[in-house]
Amino acid sequence: MRTDKLVKVLSAINDTGRLASDMYELDKKLYYSEAKGQHIPVSEMDFQHMVRAFVKLCEQENMLDRSKHMGRTKDLVAKIETRDYTFEELRKEKDEAVNEGVSLANQVEGLKEDFQAQERIIDGLRSQVETLRGLLKEKEEFLDKEIMQKDTWRNAYYDECSTRGSRYIFTEIPNNEYGKKLTRGMKVYLNDESYTMRVRGQHIKPELRGTGATYWGQSIEESTHLRVYIDKKRTQ
Repeated sequence: MRTDKLVKVLSAINDTGRLASDMYELDKKLYYSEAKGQHIPVSEMDFQHMVRAFVKLCEQENMLDRSKHMGRTKDLVAKIETRDYTFEELRKEKDEAVNEGVSLANQVEGLKEDFQAQERIIDGLRSQVETLRGLLKEKEEFLDKEIMQKDTWRNAYYDECSTRGSRYIFTEIPNNEYGKKLTRGMKVYLNDESYTMRVRGQHIKPELRGTGATYWGQSIEESTHLRVYIDKKRTQ
């Protein structure tokens, strides 16, 4: 009996009237028939033929499992036979790894020492920088004091040398015999070691006004009065 007919019979006698859904799709499943030399749908296979094919596939699978097991056994035996050589290689690799680890440890220690040396150098540089900062601060404070003292001395000099109002000492001295004698007497008794005395004309004579005589400063002969300037001599 063909498989598709057997499925129909089993469906009819089943309580639900149906089998599993994939049982109705056996016409899409192919099996290679050695007798026919081609693939045929499983639904067209005779029931007895299908059972024999299934048994044959099971036997082939068992043989394949035994073959795989024997292969793994052979590999295991080969590993056991080469056990000493593998252990020797492991020992060698272990020694090389240990030596490499020791070398790396030495390198790390060397790097630590270099790092510590660099830290000491950096600490020294930091100390030098702090010292320089202190010196710069002292220098700035010294310069500030010098500038303040300079300003103080400059102001004192200006106070000493500057004159409120006009620089002349005597003014409105009549330009006549009395005034000329007065200025000559001043020069006689002047402390010429420390001071100098200058006599200049003051006020243009009325008849010379508008003539341009005062353009370059009038002379004593062109003036009606006199001024006296007394200046302190500068030290050489």
